[in-house]
Amino acid sequence: MLVTRIAALKWLLTKSLFFAFLLCAHSSEPRPNLILIYVDDMGYGDLGCYGGDLVETPNIDSLAETGICFTQGYSISPVCGPSRVGLLTGMQPSRIGVYWNPDMGSVRVPSGHQLLSELMKSVGYTTALVGKWNLNNPSWNPMPAKRYFDYVYDEMVWEGDYWPNNKGAYHGVEDGKYGSSKTNDIWGPLKEGDEYLTDRLSRHACEFVSVQSNQNPFFLYLSYNAPHSPLQGKSEHLSNLSHIASEPLCLYASMLLSIDEGVGDLLDTLEDYAIREDTVILFVSDNGPARTTFKGMPKHWQRGEMLGSTAGLRGYKGTFYEGGIRVPFILSWPRKINTTIKTSYPVTTLDIMPTLSSLAGACLDNQHAVDGLDLSPIIAKASKITESRTLLWFAGSSGAVRRGDWKLVYNRQGERELFNLRTDPMEQENQSASNREILDQMSKYYSYWAQQVPPPVTPR
Repeated sequence: MLVTRIAALKWLLTKSLFFAFLLCAHSSEPRPNLILIYVDDMGYGDLGCYGGDLVETPNIDSLAETGICFTQGYSISPVCGPSRVGLLTGMQPSRIGVYWNPDMGSVRVPSGHQLLSELMKSVGYTTALVGKWNLNNPSWNPMPAKRYFDYVYDEMVWEGDYWPNNKGAYHGVEDGKYGSSKTNDIWGPLKEGDEYLTDRLSRHACEFVSVQSNQNPFFLYLSYNAPHSPLQGKSEHLSNLSHIASEPLCLYASMLLSIDEGVGDLLDTLEDYAIREDTVILFVSDNGPARTTFKGMPKHWQRGEMLGSTAGLRGYKGTFYEGGIRVPFILSWPRKINTTIKTSYPVTTLDIMPTLSSLAGACLDNQHAVDGLDLSPIIAKASKITESRTLLWFAGSSGAVRRGDWKLVYNRQGERELFNLRTDPMEQENQSASNREILDQMSKYYSYWAQQVPPPVTPR
């Protein structure tokens, strides 16, 4: 039965990719510009369009007004590094031995396998990365972003400070350093003329768009490091944050506001050059919200406070409960979608590569593996995806499987928990004992995958 299900999943993927080929081969319409906005540690419930009320996010919310708001969108990992491996390769990260962040120093992309940006370049797109890269540790595994993009701005290997130092440099940005200064609780600017890093990323994204507006179609990967720590905010926001008592949460809220402002600037730029209608924008977070357990925290801060909202979902960054992996996931394309579409069909960041490749007309035939589905049928409204699918998150002894409404979670202790997300979306009732057959079936799927993939590339 397990082999049958795996064969069915492969058939579904083949069918989806065949549809993508037909869509691209027979379309006479110009190919859209593509913008992928990837934010860092933003919670599922932070945005207004997902019910968030910490701060207003009108610009990001406007993406959902002419787009698809996926209410069950997932990152393929609950932590930063593996989530980006999955995003940019289209592969389940464990295929190449990437399970957790420590594996990022030894990432090796299979020979011949193209990253998302390389696929875009192969069909004539001009490509740019602005911000966080996170696919290597330069001291162990040089894998520069410039190898994969035409233009790179403000490259961060991991983290970056949001305010520049006395020399005008941002620690962790374009300096080869593997991380920020870990300095929290800063409200800037500290001196006249300082530019907040999120504003700088947004500015460079807008500059790239303005130059490319009358050229070939472009692919922009705008990879904000916000609202990831270190927690550093903008003083100009303080008047709008008086309702927040917690200092770390207040800083976090300022970081959210800066992202929303940047998205607004980007949308204005697209409108100024009359290309908004023909631009697809994807807005996604890399994992769920973090807690105040990171380095550099002031001693008076409460340890373990949740930053951001999971909308009541259990878990947080680093866990395989819904709060750790379910994220805001919006696709906007005014030319094709002129209203808000909400769907509960489960999607993951692995679906982004086949979907954007379909829209760009890029071929996936030579890829080592592509584990996601092409979502363009939803966009084109040519058909409605209704086939059930199995989703997998794998990190060795911990991870999760979702099949239909059922979700199996392996916690850090290797214990199994079974939940029905339809009746128990907050994952409070472990149904392992009362549904042994379902538990065993999903466990076999997890075990089968464990036998197919290599061990972590960084020995534990």
